Amino acid sequence: MALSERCRLNSLVVVLACAAVCHADAQTSAPQTVQLRVIEVHEPDGQILSYRHLAGSTDIRMRGTRLAPKAEVRLKIGSRPGFVELDINRGGITGLEPAHRLGKDFLTYVLWAVSVDGKASNLDELTFEGERPVPVNLTTPYQTFWLMVTAEPNYAVVDPSAQVVLYSVKQASSGESDALPIKGDLFFFTHYAAYETDQGGALDAIPNQLLQARKAVELASKSGLLAADAAANGRLSKEEAYTHEALRQAEAFLARSEAAFKKNPRDQAVAQFARTSAQSAENARALAMGAVGGLIVRQLEHELAQARHELAALKTAKPHVDQPAPAAIPMNVVVPMPDVAPAVAVVPQYVAPPLVKQPALWFAVTGWAVAIVLLFRRRSI
Repeated sequence: MALSERCRLNSLVVVLACAAVCHADAQTSAPQTVQLRVIEVHEPDGQILSYRHLAGSTDIRMRGTRLAPKAEVRLKIGSRPGFVELDINRGGITGLEPAHRLGKDFLTYVLWAVSVDGKASNLDELTFEGERPVPVNLTTPYQTFWLMVTAEPNYAVVDPSAQVVLYSVKQASSGESDALPIKGDLFFFTHYAAYETDQGGALDAIPNQLLQARKAVELASKSGLLAADAAANGRLSKEEAYTHEALRQAEAFLARSEAAFKKNPRDQAVAQFARTSAQSAENARALAMGAVGGLIVRQLEHELAQARHELAALKTAKPHVDQPAPAAIPMNVVVPMPDVAPAVAVVPQYVAPPLVKQPALWFAVTGWAVAIVLLFRRRSI
């Protein structure tokens, strides 16, 4: 290979390597904003049910997806004025294995009520005492919805993950207390579709609440505007300041939980501080990623206004000083311009307005005419 060709090839390799590094740095430093995604649940016999007409309670069953094929949930749902009550009795949850088997980011399960338009509402966490799930009693203002259980990093998540392990199925007819089936596909919206799904290992003897708080703070610090360390610019909006303050509170409560655990692993303060930390961290993450509030929208509006201001400044900027001034053309010298008609200087001339647009002149002419007629008539008399 010729020396010149080899040099060009080496230069090309260096340029490509530098471009890859710069692209990676840009992706690392840029804010990790996430768009709203639609997750469809394509499972057999999935059903949306309406409970508005119920006078008593009715039995509902939830079936496991391919992520938890042995899982099943049986619950009772009753309609009350203004809300719907859900009961999962002891023994109502079977075949549900620990959540961390689905990925390193998953530490618990959350039950959701999903409206017909895809809005998921966090009903409660499914907790365990050892290997046995704890019975739950909860309510929702929704009257028409379908149910699902997802694997989550903490109990306080605002949006569900895409790891659906259970979903509600068609109801077996039991008489007048049956819920009203509603036609429609099972789907939901979420900002939290990206999680670490590599197989999680066995957990140490650490309270699950403390593990959830650690994961919540970790995810919040890597999310959206918080990942870009927006506090460094010193100019924060009210929403940005609240987001950073929520993360600082989460870190402070996590430190108190860690200290309590180090002092006494069985202290009730460990779980208390850990759950408060997870809640604050989730609030910060939801704001930073646009799951709640309008922080992302306002930031985009600010960037758009700044871009418009810079564009207007460029349009009104003066010519660059380094540009040479056009040479002066001596007087009485004609500069030929081929294929272009010669420019003719137009000298403005006074053009008298038409008579119809001068009423004063009309009155004057008419007056003089009348005076002349009267003068000739006197002389003739």
